[in-house]
Amino acid sequence: MQSNDTIVAISSPAGSAPRGIIRLSGPQSWAIAQGVLRPLAPIRPYCWIDAWLDDPALPVGLMLFQAPRSFTGQDVAELHIPGSPALLAMTMEKFLTHGARQAEGGEFSARAFLNGKLDLTEAEGIAATIAARSDHQLRAAASLRHGSLHRWVQKQADNLADLLAMVEAGIDFSDEPGVSFIALDQLQQRLNDISCAMQTLESRSVSWEALPAMPTVIMLGRPNVGKSSLLNALSGQQRAIVSPVAGTTRDALSVEISDASRSVRLVDAAGVETDLTPMANLMNDARRQTLLRADVILLVIDHTDTDGSLQALLGEVQDIHVWKIIVRNKSDLSAGLRASPAAIPLPWINASAKTGDSLPALRTTLFDYAHRQAPVTEDCLTLNSRHQLLLRQARAAVQRAGEILASSGQFPELLAADLRAALDDLGAISGTISSDDVLGRIFSSFCIGK
Repeated sequence: MQSNDTIVAISSPAGSAPRGIIRLSGPQSWAIAQGVLRPLAPIRPYCWIDAWLDDPALPVGLMLFQAPRSFTGQDVAELHIPGSPALLAMTMEKFLTHGARQAEGGEFSARAFLNGKLDLTEAEGIAATIAARSDHQLRAAASLRHGSLHRWVQKQADNLADLLAMVEAGIDFSDEPGVSFIALDQLQQRLNDISCAMQTLESRSVSWEALPAMPTVIMLGRPNVGKSSLLNALSGQQRAIVSPVAGTTRDALSVEISDASRSVRLVDAAGVETDLTPMANLMNDARRQTLLRADVILLVIDHTDTDGSLQALLGEVQDIHVWKIIVRNKSDLSAGLRASPAAIPLPWINASAKTGDSLPALRTTLFDYAHRQAPVTEDCLTLNSRHQLLLRQARAAVQRAGEILASSGQFPELLAADLRAALDDLGAISGTISSDDVLGRIFSSFCIGK
């Protein structure tokens, strides 16, 4: 991955949009931008510059960032133009013919890392932000991107480096009588403190792989209470077949529904049947497996349900400890209501898939409950599998060092080797010590233009 040439890429999302962005980075980025555009005012860094694109004739905007005060640490030029895919592609060709090179995946972030503008954890936060599909993943990615893990690693690496320096100094001056750089009990205490800090991070951290990509809401109810109609009404599409014949839904149907910033997967499970036929047994088993994946269970009843049938429905999910909401569908037929919400301490909504009554309130309730999880904070960092492996290796090395010290304290060379191993593992998390192979694997997962 070269870093002394000038690269270019489309840095806005694919597809049409009001605005598109083309980004250049490298020593010739300003000169190449001026070769393609005609600035309408003297160029200055960190200011919006009105410019003109000759072919096609079009007013555009240009922003210049001067090294090292840019994202990549190099001279950077950003062209802002209408987000037509054809126009973006045509303009990209102009930059390429003027001497820029098409950027590889993740190359902008790689240059920022190589120029000391961010560490590996912050670069991974950029990739995680791009890949995020839920609020929880966005919060976790923002925590990485803003350097929360970097600061923790830096603090513990500084502590280890201090101890390693004193241990190695003691080895160098071992022939000098009466020279001691740190008392053994003080060294042991500081090793214990570092080990405890690592253990605390491991126990309180959240695995990135375990974060939900999208919360799942499972609809459960008797056959013919209108679950399929609700799914169609909430999603705005005819995803499920609606029929007055009970038991139309045999397999679980799912659809993604979204509001301005949140999404959930809404699943219509097969209706609860009491007939113990072979087909009913298979449906019940499949429904049970579906319910075990739920973040929220939406219990759907109608005007024909009684308190007894509702209690039986609750019994189906009493051992599944997730949020539960009751929706009484067919509120337009409420004259013969037989079930009462008074004795059941759950959220209860009257709605009608047919008339649309209370559907906006039901959607809002579903989003609110589906996304009710503790946000990721700096006290509860999110670690990916690479972070977790390196952290376990570092803690094991610190523990080995503590065991050597506790046994005799007569082998400072072995103690120093374990401290160096722990420091190397911590350094690999943030990229202060990292092989080219690790760098290649991390940045190859980025998309072009980032």
